[in-house]
Amino acid sequence: MKKQSAEIIAQAYEEGEHSLIGALNKFQDLNIKAQKSSTNPHFKSKYSDLTSVINAVSHGAEFGLSFTQSIEYKNIILDRVQIKEDGTQIKYQEIHKDIFVTTTVNHIAVSNTLTCSVPVLINANDKDNPQKMGSAITYAKRYGLQSLYGLASDDDDGNLASQSKPMKSQNKRASEDFIING
Repeated sequence: MKKQSAEIIAQAYEEGEHSLIGALNKFQDLNIKAQKSSTNPHFKSKYSDLTSVINAVSHGAEFGLSFTQSIEYKNIILDRVQIKEDGTQIKYQEIHKDIFVTTTVNHIAVSNTLTCSVPVLINANDKDNPQKMGSAITYAKRYGLQSLYGLASDDDDGNLASQSKPMKSQNKRASEDFIING
């Protein structure tokens, strides 16, 4: 398996920007970073917005790279078993509808692609709020592009948002229902 990976990498270097991996390698050699030009007023921090990330990855076009992004709705089926007091088991399925942003990187000269899916993380109570849904989709688009193109992530707002905060009450935690399937 390792030999095959080494052969693929060697072939990509030989083909240079005429292969997807080779072109991506040439792009990454540029060491391009997305500008941190937006401010998150809630956390008083700067971050790279989607426009900055798109501007950064657009340099990949010099090597034949392009990308597409789509929003996908996926049904996740979970098999469950409930055990009653008398020991009998009831088997059932739960269907969870999740939203993902799928990012695909293409190369002009080859048919293979690189793809990743990033879940749109949004509080279940906010799914009917178009502003919050749009923000969550934008966030997923940004991270899909950064992931596939190998852009450094200088994201102060994401770092601050992921820090644990002391809980005021356990009821608040129980009411938060985030979708984290992937």
